[in-house]
This record gives sequence, structure tokens and C-alpha cells, in this order.
Amino acid sequence: MIDDESLRNLEKLHKLKEEGVITAEDFDAAKERLLKGQPKRPQALPMTMRAAGTGLPAEEDYLGWALLPLKRYAQFDGRSTRKEFWMFLLAINVVFAALLTIALTDTDYLGQLGMLGKVAVLVLVIGVLGAFVPYIALLVRRFHDQNKSGWFAAINLIPYLGALIVLGFMLVQGDTGDNDYGPDPRA
Repeated sequence: MIDDESLRNLEKLHKLKEEGVITAEDFDAAKERLLKGQPKRPQALPMTMRAAGTGLPAEEDYLGWALLPLKRYAQFDGRSTRKEFWMFLLAINVVFAALLTIALTDTDYLGQLGMLGKVAVLVLVIGVLGAFVPYIALLVRRFHDQNKSGWFAAINLIPYLGALIVLGFMLVQGDTGDNDYGPDPRA
């Protein structure tokens, strides 16, 4: 006996066949699966899909792009895209701004932090320490993407201007095709 959901799915399949969306062979195969009670093919969600064969998140998976440097924690070889860098920087700044806001709102009129503010500051400090290595590794991979040595990341050590110069470099698109540091991550 066919349940109501299978009957509705069969009607949808028949309509798709009549409209020419699916072929008669596809209709017959799907109908057999429905009648035999075989499970439907799993439908992949675009946010969890990986780009075909690259190991990179799908184009729409912004959280995946932001977390990718954490997955490649201390990987200083290879190349990284601008999207990976800027999504990571955006995510880090949003999290740090939220923690700082929590800490500042839990301050009394004398400037003393409450318990929640102290926890937020502690998490903020641990987060800065934890994000330091992935950030440096990401900088090195971004310079590799531009066919530059990873030692260019040391420009950050120049007082006042170093960070601005490095951010300027991060705006530059990487080399197309393979370079000395590996294959093109966008290919």
C-alpha cells in the first residue's frame, strides 16, 4: 500500500514528466523507487557542499569560508583566496566586537567589570591568542597566492604603518594559475 506522501510524490513526478522536465526513463526509475519504498536520494544543501574537488567551501557558505583558516590552523604552505582572508577577518572582528560590547555593558559607574564582563574579557583574550597563529598562517598563504614570500607578513612589525601596508597587499588578487607555492585555489 502506498502512503499519502508517496502518492503526492508520484503525482509530482508525473507532472514533471508531462512538462518535459524529466525523461520517461527517469520517471520510471523514480516511480519504481517510490513503489518499492527505497529511500530517496539525499539532497545536498548548498551551505554544506564543498566546491567540486577543491576541498573549499561552496561559494555561498560564508561561515565555511570564515572557519576555513581555523581548520588549516598552522598550515603555512599553499595558497589562500581573498575571500578566505576577508571572511575570517570579518568573523573575528564581529566576535571580538560582541565580546567587547558585553564587557563594556557590564561595567559599573566606577569602571569595575561585573562577572559577565570578566568572563567576556577572558574569552576575548583567549580568542586573540587562539586566532593569532591561524591569522599569521593565513597571511603567509595570501602572500603565497601573490607569488611572494611568506616573510612579507613581517611587514606587520613596522610600527603604525605595517598593518595598513599588509591590508593593502591583502586587497590584491592572487596569481591566476599555478605559481611557485602551489596550484590556484580558485581553479
